[in-house]
Amino acid sequence: MKILFPSLVAALLLASAPTATVRMTESGSAKIGMSAPSFGGWDLAGRKVLTLDRLRRTPAMASLLITFGASFCKPCNEGVPRMVALAKKHPDLRLVLIDVESDGQKAQEFVQRVGMDGPAILDKFEQIAKTYGVASESKTELPRTFLVDQMGKVRGIYKEEGPDLEAVIEGDLEAAKSAVRPASAEGK
Repeated sequence: MKILFPSLVAALLLASAPTATVRMTESGSAKIGMSAPSFGGWDLAGRKVLTLDRLRRTPAMASLLITFGASFCKPCNEGVPRMVALAKKHPDLRLVLIDVESDGQKAQEFVQRVGMDGPAILDKFEQIAKTYGVASESKTELPRTFLVDQMGKVRGIYKEEGPDLEAVIEGDLEAAKSAVRPASAEGK
């Protein structure tokens, strides 16, 4: 019986890992094809306020990959470095971290550990997370990531990060660019 137990635990752990990225059509107030819910919050050092609009426009218009995470979240510790690499591969994509823990020092250490060098907001009271359906009064579901195009529309919501996450986001990013191009070409 002792031999079966470790095998059973290993099988259960493997079975619980996502085999593919799970997409959602809505999460909280965020819905695919609709404007991303506005938000604002302090950076991790508490020095400046970052808003959705400013993040989209500074230094130039860009699509955003908004990911919710925290140092205590094992999938976040694995997923954020993947998104950092993805954002470096796509200069037109800005990665934003919304950290949902109460300790700003832990949040800063998490950002350093995962190699995040972009904007990060400390959502200490989970107000942004509640708006985006990541947190409720009873639980917080991490990780959760949102792709917002240059026009501010939600183009992707990712609940679980499978091995295909980068390919899924890249496909949605390309579709978002195609959707924005015709609209901007009409205005000329």
